[in-house]
Amino acid sequence: MRKAAIVIATFVFFGLFGFAMASAATVGIDLAHGENDKGLTVLTDKNGTVLVDGILKKIGDVTWVYIGPGDKADTLGIQQAGETITYDAIKNINFLIIGQPTQPLSPDEINALKQWWSDGNRILWIAGDSDYGSGVQTINNVNAVLEALGVNLRLDQASLEDPRSNAGQGYRVVGIVNPDDKTPNKDDITKDFQNGGKVLFHGPGVVAYVDDSGNWKALGPNAGIENVYVIVTTSENGQIVENSDPAANAYTVGATGRFPLLAVQTFPDKKNVLIVSGETPYGGYEPIWSPLYYGVKLDGPTFITNFIHWAMKVQAQLGTAGTTTNTSSKSGGGICGPAAIIGLAIVPLLLRRRE
Repeated sequence: MRKAAIVIATFVFFGLFGFAMASAATVGIDLAHGENDKGLTVLTDKNGTVLVDGILKKIGDVTWVYIGPGDKADTLGIQQAGETITYDAIKNINFLIIGQPTQPLSPDEINALKQWWSDGNRILWIAGDSDYGSGVQTINNVNAVLEALGVNLRLDQASLEDPRSNAGQGYRVVGIVNPDDKTPNKDDITKDFQNGGKVLFHGPGVVAYVDDSGNWKALGPNAGIENVYVIVTTSENGQIVENSDPAANAYTVGATGRFPLLAVQTFPDKKNVLIVSGETPYGGYEPIWSPLYYGVKLDGPTFITNFIHWAMKVQAQLGTAGTTTNTSSKSGGGICGPAAIIGLAIVPLLLRRRE
């Protein structure tokens, strides 16, 4: 009986504290490649009126660091991990966000990312832009990283517009958070929305898929590709637009339908999670974090908060039994769910019996 009590107590300890420990992960923000810090400390409208606290304050159960100029430390109130991406700078970062890099990563930086990624237990969110103006280069910068990592997701050289779901103009796309049916723990992403899961993707690019033979393919919702999940899309009225050369690889100009704005690929063997989006959570012209844009109420802060926690939870579950099933999180617990609560109730009984 003593052994049983110890086993259950151990299970309860990790059940109760495992998620809290995961939530204490270190999340890194890249500011070394032309990204700006809009929305990190506070988000204001064009008149300077505060709309919402920034990502760093709202998501307070992780340790935030950044890559970039040293003078940003005082502005952001978080530590600098390094001026550029080196392995030493990022080796202790669990979750790295590269938001709309307008400047390319150097070969040394890409090699550092490859080493970091190969370590396993990593989450990378890399965000791009549309092919409008300098966005062409941003897309190239994103794809250079994705290609080097040997993953399948890409950003195509195109733009998405939506004549129906937008903030006053078709290019101010109001995306819909509607995860694929087989997305694990999908309820964690969509909980507590007040505005139907509407999120701003201002002038976004479109996510595509490159198969193992190097062939570019369009990526649709519920495409059925193993370990790939579309999370945010346009409405069914989304449209593929070309603003600049080169031509798109996977999509046809003028095509309409529900197109992917943000998708995830998981790698159970390495316990890695990759997130690719056509707009950035912070910075940019107007980030996904926005709660209001041109009078349209949005779920940006709730979505990003949910999504960061969801990614960490899914990453922690990779390689364990049941990770490919959609387990509801309405109990709010993840690993710290009903089983842990039941175990907590049983342990005192066993301990008393042991005495």
